[in-house]
Amino acid sequence: MRVIAIALAIIFFIVGILYGMGKINVFTQSGTGHEHHVTHLVVAWVLALLCLIWARFQSAPSR
Repeated sequence: MRVIAIALAIIFFIVGILYGMGKINVFTQSGTGHEHHVTHLVVAWVLALLCLIWARFQSAPSR
């Protein structure tokens, strides 16, 4: 599960960067009247942070 959490964190971080740069507009409608909002970038980064927290709290193998 730790690997899945880290992979999701990386994906959310990359999606946030691409959305912040304006390369993708999957979450909003595009067009001439489209305004760029930072909200989706912040949400993607918060999800990445939560995935990293999830990975951190995965139990380590006991010895």
